[in-house]
Amino acid sequence: MAECIIAMKSQTSAERARRAAVFERIYADVVSIDPSVTRHGCSLGIRLPCSEVERMKIVMDKKNIPYGDVIGRGV
Repeated sequence: MAECIIAMKSQTSAERARRAAVFERIYADVVSIDPSVTRHGCSLGIRLPCSEVERMKIVMDKKNIPYGDVIGRGV
């Protein structure tokens, strides 16, 4: 199963996204990422199965959780 990371600008956003994922039964965890990998210099993200990225984006949009780039295979 391919894993992707959705970049976040803050620890608070990453934790809110992780809790929203758990509520939606999407496995996700908060991870550190190299800021040079993203366009906006994000240093945190949530790691989840690539197959759940689009659904997670919808959840975050509904809950007004800001997010950045998606990193990983299958995107």
